[in-house]
Amino acid sequence: MAKPLLILFGTVTGNAEICAERAADAARARGYDVTIESMASTEPEVLTQFPTALLTTSTYGDGDPPDGTEAFYEAVVHSKRVLFTRLRYSVLALGDSCYDQFCKCGKDYDDALERLGGTRLYPRADCDTDYDDGADRWIEGVFAALEEERALLAA
Repeated sequence: MAKPLLILFGTVTGNAEICAERAADAARARGYDVTIESMASTEPEVLTQFPTALLTTSTYGDGDPPDGTEAFYEAVVHSKRVLFTRLRYSVLALGDSCYDQFCKCGKDYDDALERLGGTRLYPRADCDTDYDDGADRWIEGVFAALEEERALLAA
């Protein structure tokens, strides 16, 4: 039976979406039933419908969420209306270290999901403009952690 997995992305230039697609490909190859959504076109309650979620997001300018994702960001980061007590998650944050608020959007999601009851299954990765290697390490780390977790549950 395929394991459900939600992958959300927030992007301006498309880089976070590319990373989300790479994570989705890795997940499908490992037998996950993947749902991939843009934060710009979904509601934060979607995070309550899946046991596991991966978030890939860029930070726009000096600390802002990507265009079109502001409502999703506000609802998750600043609201207390949704609890994520059954959610396991990990965040891939993309940014530009030239800005003071490097990867702020991803850091905010990571902190908010933990504060609202979620369980971080793998540490957040903060990637600069040359994100390929960091994103690949995060993807591999996420799935290694999930496999280790699954092995422990089976034992």
